[in-house]
Amino acid sequence: MIFLLANLLAAHLLSDCGLPAVFGRDACADDIALAGFPLVFFEEGGFAFRRNFNLPDLLIDVLIGLGTGILGGFVVRKPGSQ
Repeated sequence: MIFLLANLLAAHLLSDCGLPAVFGRDACADDIALAGFPLVFFEEGGFAFRRNFNLPDLLIDVLIGLGTGILGGFVVRKPGSQ
């Protein structure tokens, strides 16, 4: 959940017109929409329009989120429980 919220916050802060730009609901003419945390895996827009999707960066982001979640589960589990 934390990485999902971090990705939404990063998309809002990195994009020129905020989170609506990522979903294509903004009113900006030549904004750039970026998505991804910690690695940016999606970029779209600009004056000279381009769209870039990077699957390896997305997979690395997912692995980082899963690894952090699993590690957090091990840290907060009760000692002696199985």
